[in-house]
Amino acid sequence: MKEGTRKRIAAGLIALLFFWYFSPAMATLRALPEAMEPGTMAAEAGPLVRTRARPVRSSEDERLMTRERTYALLGLLPLRTVREVSTLPTVRLGGQAVGIVLYTKGVQVVGLTTVETESGPLSPAAAGGLKKGDSILAVDGQEVVGAQGLMSLLQGKEQVELTVRRKGDTLALSLRPVPEGTTGHRKLGAWVRESTSGIGTLSFCKGDRFCALGHGVADVDTGFTLLTDRGYVSPAAITDLVRADAGQVGELMGTFSTRAADAVGRIDINGDYGVAGPWLGGDDPWGSRVPLAAAAQVQTGDATLYSAADGSWRGYDCRIIRLKVQSAPGVQGMMVEVTDPDLIALTGGIVPGMSGSPLVQNGRLVGVVTHVFVNEPKRGYCVYAQWMLEKLF
Repeated sequence: MKEGTRKRIAAGLIALLFFWYFSPAMATLRALPEAMEPGTMAAEAGPLVRTRARPVRSSEDERLMTRERTYALLGLLPLRTVREVSTLPTVRLGGQAVGIVLYTKGVQVVGLTTVETESGPLSPAAAGGLKKGDSILAVDGQEVVGAQGLMSLLQGKEQVELTVRRKGDTLALSLRPVPEGTTGHRKLGAWVRESTSGIGTLSFCKGDRFCALGHGVADVDTGFTLLTDRGYVSPAAITDLVRADAGQVGELMGTFSTRAADAVGRIDINGDYGVAGPWLGGDDPWGSRVPLAAAAQVQTGDATLYSAADGSWRGYDCRIIRLKVQSAPGVQGMMVEVTDPDLIALTGGIVPGMSGSPLVQNGRLVGVVTHVFVNEPKRGYCVYAQWMLEKLF
């Protein structure tokens, strides 16, 4: 074959490949999102493209198994891989303000101090190895119920064995409580906390369970997530707010009942991805039902943030400006920026109390607000809703 003929054939093949690559079928293939629902995959992109599918486990939850479909030239050269999400449950959208009350399992140590004894100041807690953030679960094998319960279990004893929870580990510590000089009550020299409460936002409900916050409830003094015995959520009325500004964290303030009899939800989980438990309040006041998106389906771009920051439930415009690729559960999966002028005028952006606000994109629940930037209150972090479903339900 002559050289000129070979060049003409090569040029013709290149031209064919060029026109094929920019054909409508290939444009459709290139425009496919990272993930799609079953049954919505694009058809073959012309006679030269073949597809093959394989099951993939992108999550610890077997309900969220996926398949990957790869489009390949002649079945050999991969052109595009799209994830097919096999399960996208429908959930009831949150966004309503709630009061959250948590009671610790045992008591949590929030600080160490000294006991004024007849021999001078002593600190049995420090001497015995107790640390800030520890949870005291039992004294000599007897369960601790509240601060007064701890005090009662110490009386009349010169030495006690404490069962302590520290960063996921259970320890046994031997301490010698000493009598206070003025009262004679035996003490350890430790400040403890048995409960906490505050305003948050419901995220979503699936079946008879709810979740909220998108992050765990931590002790304000220690920063450690509270080891929870029980807790409740009740409807909250927003009564005031502090508007956020650069360097100043705002806050939603409101009123709610702390009585268990008034609760609409019972908390049985307090973890990294939020609080959750049985929902007791029926369908009201839940918003519309929406499908939950897999992490791979979320895209940068416009979204709607639902909140009751002004006292009534409504949606606000925002944009997802950054995504972190996560094929397994992780916090702070995306960054969102508030663009709605009404919300900016009201709160300055995202403020404490809005944690848990659901984020909807393309008709799907994609994430939940977790943290705000102190110096950029219009921006905040969100956790993928898929991970909350997996960890809290």
